[in-house]
Amino acid sequence: MNFEDFPPENAHRILAPRPTVIITTVNKKGEINAAPFSFVMPVSMNPPILAFASAPSHDTNLNVEETKEFVVNLTPADILQKMWITGEKLPYGENELVKAGLNSIPSKIVLAPRIVESMAHLECKVLKIMEVGDHNLITAYVVHASIQENCLKNGLLDVEKVKPILHLGGTDFVVGNNLKKVE
Repeated sequence: MNFEDFPPENAHRILAPRPTVIITTVNKKGEINAAPFSFVMPVSMNPPILAFASAPSHDTNLNVEETKEFVVNLTPADILQKMWITGEKLPYGENELVKAGLNSIPSKIVLAPRIVESMAHLECKVLKIMEVGDHNLITAYVVHASIQENCLKNGLLDVEKVKPILHLGGTDFVVGNNLKKVE
C-alpha cells in the first residue's frame, strides 16, 4: 500500500466530513448573531463540555467573550441554504437569522436564542477561551439540551429523520451518502 504526503496545514480536510451546526449568540445589547461552524466537538461527558473553534475577529467570538454563553443548533439538511446565509459577513449587530429566514425562540437558561428549524439545541456557558493558532478554542458546559420529539432512535440521534449536515470543505456538504453543494 502506498501513501502520498499531504500538506499538514490541510490536515483538517482529512478529518472531514464534520458535523455542521449554527451557533447563536447575543451581545450585551441583546443583538442576535448566528454563524455556521464545523470545528465543534464534545470534550467531556461528565460534566458535559463541548468545544468549538472560532476566528478571534468573528462576531460569534466577540459575543462569546462578552456574554460567556451561546447555543449550538443542530442543522438538518432541509435548511442547508439558510445555514449558508448565516455565514455571510453582515455588519456587527445585524441579525443573520432574519436575513436567512430562520426563526428563533428563547432558550431555557442562556440569553442566546434557539433556532426553531434546528432539530436539537445545546445551551452552553463558557468554561475557558484559549488562543490556539489562528483561532480561539472555546470550551463550555452544556447547561441545557433540547431535541425535537421523535428525533431519537434507541437513545441516539435518528440520522435518517434528522439528516444532519456534514461539512466536507468549502461549499461541499454531505447528507447521508449524498454529496450536496451550496450554490
